[in-house]
Amino acid sequence: MDIPKVPDNRVLIVDDDRELCSCLQEMFSTWGIKADAITEPERVVDQVRGTPYNIVLLDIVMPEKSGFDLIPEIVKLCPGSKIIIMTGYADKKKVVKALRMGVFDFLEKPVEMELLSHTVQRALHSQKIELDYKNTLKDLEQSQRDLMLHKNTLEQVNEQLLETNKALSVLAKNLESTRKESEKQIVQKIRSWIIPIVEKLQRDKNLRRYKAELDMLIGHMENMTSGLAGHARIAFCLTSTEFRIASMIMGGLTSLEIAGQLNISPATVKTHRKNIRKKLNVKNLNINLKSYLESEMGAG
Repeated sequence: MDIPKVPDNRVLIVDDDRELCSCLQEMFSTWGIKADAITEPERVVDQVRGTPYNIVLLDIVMPEKSGFDLIPEIVKLCPGSKIIIMTGYADKKKVVKALRMGVFDFLEKPVEMELLSHTVQRALHSQKIELDYKNTLKDLEQSQRDLMLHKNTLEQVNEQLLETNKALSVLAKNLESTRKESEKQIVQKIRSWIIPIVEKLQRDKNLRRYKAELDMLIGHMENMTSGLAGHARIAFCLTSTEFRIASMIMGGLTSLEIAGQLNISPATVKTHRKNIRKKLNVKNLNINLKSYLESEMGAG
């Protein structure tokens, strides 16, 4: 049986028979596998400590040191190595003992090259599967660590978003407070500056023809200053002319009457009414503009 040539694979042969070691080295060489040989078992520990081997081909019965004594040391120093024992005495108890100590397989001497090839191939294949498993497990552990890191990052981002939301809530409250303060200032200016001016105009004999508008304006401003919420929104949206027309609409004047009062054409009044609807977002033509203005200016 041929073994795929894998230059990175290394085998250590441990046997006190020099001729067998040479023969095995040549065989491994034809398979494209580098094989080192040791005939003195006491050198094995230092050898495996310095060089990682895929397979250790180990003779069990040697005069200087038993292969059984070497197995635990090899397993400790090279836990990934596959140990294949060779014995000229096929003792079942010894084989079972060796397998329990972590040996991958055993071969009887004289070693049949076909059987050796098959055993070595199985050992390398088993080793590859174990290595792939370890790498997969390592990748999974790394993925788990990455997920935990992402989880921690997401938790930190969530905390930052919560803090940002709190900050925005505070900002919104501050803006609302500022808006109310601005409304108060507007009310104060209307009451202290604008209303007295309009009242003065009411008393001017030359402006008697505008008495109705001035009375209406005074009334609207008094309503507005008593509750500015709806009025302020409308006043800020509209131009002075549009606000005046809106006040006249709310006062019950028709477009023709408004045109006559302001000395403008009915078409211009119609354009102003469209602009007022647009700016106040009154898109539904079924909504009566007079009723809408009354509800808004009465909501403050």
